[in-house]
Amino acid sequence: MQLVFICGGRGTRLGEHKPSGVPKSMIALGAEPLVGRLMRQLLPYHAVSAPPVFVVAGDDEHVARFARARCPGAAIVRQAAPDGVANAMLCARHLVRGPALVVLGDLVLDGRLVEPWPPAPALAVWSGGDAASVRRNYGVRLRGELVEELAEKPPDPGDLACGLGLYLLTPEVLDLFALAPIDPSRNEREITEALRFAMRRGVRFSALRFEGRYININTPADLDAARALDAARALDGAAAAPRG
Repeated sequence: MQLVFICGGRGTRLGEHKPSGVPKSMIALGAEPLVGRLMRQLLPYHAVSAPPVFVVAGDDEHVARFARARCPGAAIVRQAAPDGVANAMLCARHLVRGPALVVLGDLVLDGRLVEPWPPAPALAVWSGGDAASVRRNYGVRLRGELVEELAEKPPDPGDLACGLGLYLLTPEVLDLFALAPIDPSRNEREITEALRFAMRRGVRFSALRFEGRYININTPADLDAARALDAARALDGAAAAPRG
C-alpha cells in the first residue's frame, strides 16, 4: 500500500494561532509538526516501491523541505490553487500505482486503525465519535461493514458514525473523482461529494475502523483540544517512566 499526504490546507480560520505563511500541516504539536506525527504513525504501512506522495500548496516550501528531510525519496506534488481536497488527490493520481491510504495532513490520531483492514476502497470510520465530532466532519451510515450513505457536516447526526480524513482508495476510484461535480459557489471539487459521486457510479466502500481519539484541526478550539491531549499523553508517559 502507498501513502499519500494532502498538505495544502492554509489554516485561514486559525488566525493568529498559526504562524504566518505556515500551512496547517506544519503547526507544531509537541516536538513535531502535525504531518510529522502522521508520518511517524502511518509510514510503517507504506509497503510498495512507489514513493510516498505529499501534495502541497503551490507556493509552499515548508512541507516539501520537511518531507524530504524526514523521508528521502518522497514525491512532492504541487496543487496550483486551493480548489478542493478531491482535486488535491487528483494531483497525485499519476504517482499512485495501486491501493493508497490518502491522509489529510492536519489530523491528530490518538488511537489505532483496527486490523485486519478491509480491501480497498474503504473509508476510515470512528464509531466512538460523539455528535459534535460528526457535525464537524462528515457522517457515515453503515450497513454492517459497508458504507451506505455520507453526509457532510450533518446538523443532526442521529445514528451516523464519524467519517475521518483517511481514505483507502484505488486508482480507479481516483479516476472517477475527475468526473465528480465542482461546487460552483466555491469552485472546488470536495471530497465528500466526490465519494458520493463514486458511490452513485457503483463503488462500494467498506469501513476501515478507527478506535481512540480523533481531531481534525480547523479552528483554534480544535488546536487547543489537540494540545491538551498531547500534554495529557506527555504527563502519562512521565508518570509511567522508571525513576532512579
